[in-house]
Amino acid sequence: MKINRIVVWVLFALMIIYIITGYGLTKPNLIYLLTGGIIDYRVAIFLHNTLDVPLFIFLFIHVVIEIKFSLMRWGFKNQKLLNLLMVMLGLFFLIFFLIVDAI
Repeated sequence: MKINRIVVWVLFALMIIYIITGYGLTKPNLIYLLTGGIIDYRVAIFLHNTLDVPLFIFLFIHVVIEIKFSLMRWGFKNQKLLNLLMVMLGLFFLIFFLIVDAI
């Protein structure tokens, strides 16, 4: 449960930065003024393109943890099978994302 809280806070921070840099691509002058000149168009495009991988990794970790907790609440009793299922689901998401990102 504690890991999921950390993942959620990191995901929250990444989402805020991702949204700000997305606006930095569409409205570069506004974001440049609002950030005090820290984020210009070049920085926004670099961060926006760089943060997509960590954002999706933390999102997938969060989703897999929440699916596990939901299955436990619904009465799934076999912990070894549940852990194996979650690892397989996480690996599937990771491989899928890496393939999609490489295209």
